Amino acid sequence: MTLPTSTPSDQSDPLVGVVDGSLTANTRRFHVALNDDAVVQLDELLATSSALPDGRRVVHYGIVVEGSGEIEGAEFAGDTKRIAVRKEMPGETARRVEVQILRTIPEIWVAPEPGSEVRRAVGKEREDALFLDQMQQPLAVGLDQAGEPVYVAFEFLNGTKGGHVSISGISGVATKTSYALFLLYQLLETPSGLRLLGQHAANTRALVFNTKGEDLLHIDRDNNAYPARASEEDAKWAGLGIAKPGRFTSVRLYSPRSANCRPGQTVTDVKTRNQKDVAAYGWTPGDFIRQGLLRFCFTETDDRATQISFIEQRVRLQLARHAYPLLGEPGAVLLADPPTNCSMNFNAVIGEGRTPKPPGDGIPVRNFADLVDFLAATLEQAQSDGPASPASVMWTGGVSAGTQAAFLRRLFAQTYRLGALVTLGVAPVTFDERVTVVDINRLHDSAQRFVVGALLERIWQEKQGSGREPLRFIVLDELNKFAPKDGQSPIKEVLVDIASRGRSLGVLLIGAQQAATEVEPTIVRNASIKVVGRLDAGETEGYRFLSPELRERACRFLPGTLVLDQPLVPAPIPIRFPFPGFATCADEGREAIGSEAAAEIMSKL
Repeated sequence: MTLPTSTPSDQSDPLVGVVDGSLTANTRRFHVALNDDAVVQLDELLATSSALPDGRRVVHYGIVVEGSGEIEGAEFAGDTKRIAVRKEMPGETARRVEVQILRTIPEIWVAPEPGSEVRRAVGKEREDALFLDQMQQPLAVGLDQAGEPVYVAFEFLNGTKGGHVSISGISGVATKTSYALFLLYQLLETPSGLRLLGQHAANTRALVFNTKGEDLLHIDRDNNAYPARASEEDAKWAGLGIAKPGRFTSVRLYSPRSANCRPGQTVTDVKTRNQKDVAAYGWTPGDFIRQGLLRFCFTETDDRATQISFIEQRVRLQLARHAYPLLGEPGAVLLADPPTNCSMNFNAVIGEGRTPKPPGDGIPVRNFADLVDFLAATLEQAQSDGPASPASVMWTGGVSAGTQAAFLRRLFAQTYRLGALVTLGVAPVTFDERVTVVDINRLHDSAQRFVVGALLERIWQEKQGSGREPLRFIVLDELNKFAPKDGQSPIKEVLVDIASRGRSLGVLLIGAQQAATEVEPTIVRNASIKVVGRLDAGETEGYRFLSPELRERACRFLPGTLVLDQPLVPAPIPIRFPFPGFATCADEGREAIGSEAAAEIMSKL
């Protein structure tokens, strides 16, 4: 594929100094004594060639990780003025940079030769330093200090050799979500990304969860703040091979139905978009039962969790066995006695074709509250009949009264939280567009877990046995909330499964969190691509793949500066990414709002 052409350094002389022989050089690091006129910054790529005793030549490529300076001959602080200002003492200023070795060509494990000339790695040497020749499918994912593109091997992102991306950094400064969307844009909206996706590009899909405000509900609009920065940002995008950035062109937006809706209404709580732009999503009672979504209503990890999970499994099966379509009301169910010889296997039950029944033949269920009322009455009756009664054994497995009460308590708590999600009149989330944004920001934490778990389980099940391609990308912020380091829950099980086996099925997770140490280690460990933004000083020890210098610098990163770690390159590379051409919040997309939508928005504020 065609890559953006690397441009040489502004300095005509690529030589910057020599390998410092006064300090030890080894196979991991060396120091460079800089020339008087050389200016070398952190993160620059350097190269040095050495002749071995057997006649072979070896080239070492490295990245600058630290710089220092001293006056040789100065023993005391006052000597500095005597040497440098008043010229009363002999001495000489020495400037050094420390270089971490990235690669040796050929691969010979020897240290650089002291005194060897050191030059900037530009052009072909820069590409060799960053292993571009080893990448079967390079994807530009940022710019280095000099504004030149940095690539990752797409085969470590698409599941061929590895998969998943982990993005870490403190909230508001690390630009985690912004970078996740930048990656999606590179894949789904640029010619180079579409070429990498190949024949399956048209059917590749991304599911993005909007967890904060309504920011991600505007990515299908041009960024009205971009023109003011175009003179600076256009050059950055050009470095990535993109002439003019813009919006996401194929987007479907979903938001929950407002809890204040009257029966029959499907209005959302979205304030910064016209209602016609956003679909009110949810699940009908029939879908809720057939898809077995009851298990995502329980995420507690206390001592009763195991027993409650046991009841949930029994109740989930019995609901499926007792459910019939409600005549004349699509999506509603009627709960009545199951057919004779009804299976006790959940998958077999939901595969049955059942004839709709009229309301008088059982108990109609049109929303989540109806379902909870039915279960409360059924379990209370089973409890009064005694733990050994047929009804108690059938619905609860004969567990103790205390465990049944804990199950119902948790179910009652979910009634208000899930009421707007499990009802009639809502639309199922579909993946007809290239990017699907599902808003969960106003939902209670447990309702957020329900939505994330239900949609991930659906994607996971649909991909079983269908092959790795077309790919499915999932962007999920606040990963520590859904898959914390401690405890167990159904959604955590799904995320761990995706992290462990998802790449073989083409389900790739782009997860973001403030601190990777707070997330289930299996998920972070299985991410081939790791990206780190600004870190809290107390969390830096959890990022052992960063050099000590980078861990310290990461506490001072400005927004837009990140560190990229990938399997092919043995050291993390600091990168930046350009300002997006798509709106990342309501203000950036506001100029595109028409007068009708603006009037509707103002009426809500």
